Amino acid sequence: MKKNSLGYYVFLIFIFSLSGQILFTSCKKDDDIEVEEEEEQIVNENNEAFSGLMKEWYYWYDQLPDVDPNDFDSPYELMEEFRYLPLDRWSYVTTRQEFEAYYRDSKMIGYGFGSMWDQTGRLRITFIFNSTDLYEQGVRRSWIIEEINGTRIRVGVSINQLLGANEIGVSNDFVFIDPEGNEVGMTVSKQEVIMNTVLHKEVFETGNSKTGYLVFKNFTTPSFDELEEALEFFNSEGIDELILDLRYNGGGATSVANYLASFIGGQRVAGEPFAKYLYNDNKEDENFTDTFDPPQASLDINRLITIATRGTASASEMVINGLRPFMDVYIIGGDTYGKPMGMNAWYYNSYAFVPVTFKIANADDFGDYFDGLEADAFAADDITRLFGDPEEASLKEALNFIETGTFSGQLKTKSLVVQPWEQMTGLRREIGAH
Repeated sequence: MKKNSLGYYVFLIFIFSLSGQILFTSCKKDDDIEVEEEEEQIVNENNEAFSGLMKEWYYWYDQLPDVDPNDFDSPYELMEEFRYLPLDRWSYVTTRQEFEAYYRDSKMIGYGFGSMWDQTGRLRITFIFNSTDLYEQGVRRSWIIEEINGTRIRVGVSINQLLGANEIGVSNDFVFIDPEGNEVGMTVSKQEVIMNTVLHKEVFETGNSKTGYLVFKNFTTPSFDELEEALEFFNSEGIDELILDLRYNGGGATSVANYLASFIGGQRVAGEPFAKYLYNDNKEDENFTDTFDPPQASLDINRLITIATRGTASASEMVINGLRPFMDVYIIGGDTYGKPMGMNAWYYNSYAFVPVTFKIANADDFGDYFDGLEADAFAADDITRLFGDPEEASLKEALNFIETGTFSGQLKTKSLVVQPWEQMTGLRREIGAH
């Protein structure tokens, strides 16, 4: 087994070629019956294969229920039965096409924006990818979504349901309110979106030093080039500090996480353990330690300030946790989500099976942060302001800490509202965009 460029092990198992001769060998009046029987056979084969790998590779394999996989109409339903709740909130099944589009090409189908309820009960854009039609028409972070297809958007309305299936060409009528208070209507169709994973980069003058500010969204293969460009920019500016904004970063490929952490940690972490991958007790021979591999032009900083929320998960937490044994890493904003686990992916027919298979720990053997990594200072996610606005609450707290060495002492708050991203499932939740 070799580690692929996505930072996952991808196993190609039980790939069957179902030829037309198998499907259509009887006389015409029996065609429909045979097609239905063949479709049922394919479902059963999928479920049997999925059940087998779960019993062998699933981290909580000894907690699997005793079920007949052929009792389920799809691997999606079987996964829901198999997931070990409440710890496993992440294992999923998706199509191979969607899986590869995201990890290999940083693509999704939809509108390419995130959303969140503000303190007044209005739904606002939190981020938007710059390849989208909405972006081209001027929609930005902080815009209010007032209506979709004539339905007023207020707390309790499910935007995910209103927007319909994630298929190219699905169209919706929007009414936005821009920062000046103007209503802006537009009809837009869902498209294949190329996701820029660097949402914003900037350098601030903080006292006698320079501080780089990087808003990073997801860890996918194209992120290597985006991060290299951003970090070269910071090097050219000679930054002394870095604020890494991961507030909406739901994770992705561990290889990208290692690259980002290595660039930040620099030569001091070269060859040191970045993360330990710990499989179930039947697969302990798969355990391995991933080490830092910084480029020569890595950053020369002594500490890292991160901005996080409950939307900060998986590979994002891995970067924070992996660097902590070697440098001071501060979390500003809120506690992270809490995903100290990783997944492998298997392809079978048109499916990608992605169960939790290993636990992640840092060089100090710290993991098990199922309740999240605790914030050092709490601050609001001020979605009424753009990224890079020094008055935005979380960024303001980070800049103040760099200048004064102290935190403002804001109290921790908990939203009682379920945010739209929390209602997403599987790969779409990791992407975090509509």
